[in-house]
Amino acid sequence: MDNIVSSSNLGDNRTLAIPVAHTIYYEMGPERRASMGISDSMIRFSVGIEEIEDLMEDFEKALA
Repeated sequence: MDNIVSSSNLGDNRTLAIPVAHTIYYEMGPERRASMGISDSMIRFSVGIEEIEDLMEDFEKALA
């Protein structure tokens, strides 16, 4: 993705992506995460100030 940064700095003005299972919820362990519906592939996005068209294009390319 061109406009999305892999980072945990959620106070940024850029759009950020962070895998939650191994960062935010790493202390819970896989069984507890699964019971909460948190999979290893879950990603948290924090949308920044980029043009929405640029972000949509990035998501469309990534999900194709």
